Amino acid sequence: MTALRVALVALVAAVAVLAGDAALLVTRIDRVTVDLHPGTGTTWVLLGLDSRAALPEGAAASEFGTTEQVPGSRADVVLVVHDGGVLSIPRDLLVRGAGGPGRLALTWLDGPQSTVDALCDLGVPTDHLVTVDLAGFAAVVDAAGGLDLDVPRPVRDPAAGLLIAEAGRQHVDGRTALALVRSRHPEHLVDGAWQPAPVDPDGRATAAGTVLTALVGAVREAGVRPWLLQRVAWAASGSLTVDAATSATDLASLAGADLGDIEVLPAGEPNPQVPVRIATDGTAAALAAAGLSCSR
Repeated sequence: MTALRVALVALVAAVAVLAGDAALLVTRIDRVTVDLHPGTGTTWVLLGLDSRAALPEGAAASEFGTTEQVPGSRADVVLVVHDGGVLSIPRDLLVRGAGGPGRLALTWLDGPQSTVDALCDLGVPTDHLVTVDLAGFAAVVDAAGGLDLDVPRPVRDPAAGLLIAEAGRQHVDGRTALALVRSRHPEHLVDGAWQPAPVDPDGRATAAGTVLTALVGAVREAGVRPWLLQRVAWAASGSLTVDAATSATDLASLAGADLGDIEVLPAGEPNPQVPVRIATDGTAAALAAAGLSCSR
């Protein structure tokens, strides 16, 4: 989630500042063929993909799992941008995929078409599709020189490779920023002992928003230092995959948009026995309020 918008901002800014490198940067963006489902206005679907085949540089497999343990690629973060608003779609939302009902995140295992179709069935159209993977996210953060984050309390999550032992202002690298976004079972240090953090179904979206704000600031600061901006743009352009019809001009329109705060799409509370969240009347109402609808 976090890397997607910032990667676009960095790429477009670099194209403007580094005109001689523009053609090379654009050729580094990969393309994927998919039948999209356009809607009213323009809707961007931005996906953060979780694949063990593309780990951040220097990352240990114990922090992520191997491709044998966790095969394929999943849609770990799903952002929908429409008319200046941004919706974060829960990855565990129950949808109809190519293989039947299942979690939204798992639809990507059947390919991008399955994810785009499942979102349409939910009521989310797709005019443009953009993805970035784990390694790309960390690379963009590191290219920007790391991030300064306000950490309210010490936090760890061994399964995500996360350990921030002190509260307060912290400078983190790409691997740590990624661990914050990926953390599913955080623990806080309370009276000298690590204790499970209170359950928050939207906690990952909140953490992602914190990292996003810091990364946008870092990229903007890079804009006054051409050499650093070039480094960020190189990392960003090599991390993106877009649908075959999306042009550099389209990306520029997204990167230049004044987007508001990220709103988490409401859904039913998760059930520990069944790891999915059910769409509710509140889900439908939020999509309608955002001006989203889709048919295929």
